[in-house]
Amino acid sequence: MRNTKPKEVENSYEGIRVLIAEDEPMAAKLARGALKLMGITDVVVAEDGLEAVKKLKEYDGEFELIISDWNMPKLNGIEFLRAVRDLYPQMPFIMLTAKANKEFVLAAGKQGVNGYIVKPFSLDQVHQKVESILAL
Repeated sequence: MRNTKPKEVENSYEGIRVLIAEDEPMAAKLARGALKLMGITDVVVAEDGLEAVKKLKEYDGEFELIISDWNMPKLNGIEFLRAVRDLYPQMPFIMLTAKANKEFVLAAGKQGVNGYIVKPFSLDQVHQKVESILAL
């Protein structure tokens, strides 16, 4: 007799909340779309680092992942990452950047970034990076 039990989904992203800090509307839309394709629909978007800190506090840190641009007004990605590490040292954090040079990698690494995605990015790149960071 064949086993008729359905296969379990390998990675369930149900209930995951992600904060995206990105000042470029198209980049934010692309990242949000990639998350949606993964089944992550609880996404909060902030247009700059200062707004992202406010959202982080407003939601009392109830995010499983943060995706942030490096170059933003008011509070850049590194400054936002520092603020996150002060409040929530273990919060998974992916940095988006148009330039992944040695200086960038070292600066973000010193602040405890978990991963990088270089712009322009594809839906698949976001999916792979998020999946590797969350490792469900």
